[in-house]
Amino acid sequence: MSETEEEISADRVVETLEILLRAPPFLRSPKLARFLRFVVEEELAGRGATVKAYTIATQALGRNPDFDPSLDPSVRVEAGRLRRALDDAYAQHAAGLEVRITVPVGGYRPRFGALAAAAIVPEATTETEPEDPFPMVATERPHAVVVGFSPRGQAAVIALLAGILLVLCIDLGLTVSTRMTSGSAGSGDIAVRGR
Repeated sequence: MSETEEEISADRVVETLEILLRAPPFLRSPKLARFLRFVVEEELAGRGATVKAYTIATQALGRNPDFDPSLDPSVRVEAGRLRRALDDAYAQHAAGLEVRITVPVGGYRPRFGALAAAAIVPEATTETEPEDPFPMVATERPHAVVVGFSPRGQAAVIALLAGILLVLCIDLGLTVSTRMTSGSAGSGDIAVRGR
């Protein structure tokens, strides 16, 4: 049973926020961490409707009061990065998270949804079960589901493609070498016959 936004307590949202801010995507980017903290705290304080690009820029991202969101798209760019960081945090580091925090496209006001326990805890693997060399990462976006390879899966695909390319280059080299060798012998035969 999923909980509605009104049924999720502010304490659970704050606990989730603190866990998210310790996830690698937010540890790597203090700017994104400030952005997320600001919009979540404003929403919990009842000021979510007043969260606009200007307030985020000046109060969370340290921009000057003369910031003009119609001329400077930096808040929109950072919002896109924030959405990707949230997707990554939930896909790769979801342990202990009970609430899904999203910032829907087209605005900066966060939304909160309950996560099912099965969605948070990965299934335990046995020692005999082979590890998937190409793990998939699925992220939800409005009206679409985007699926991509994790960084480890990307490295495996690149290594596989490099190996295939190497085999093809060796095969091509051997084919050309064989043809050149047989072509040289054939032209020598013709020259001998012509004498």
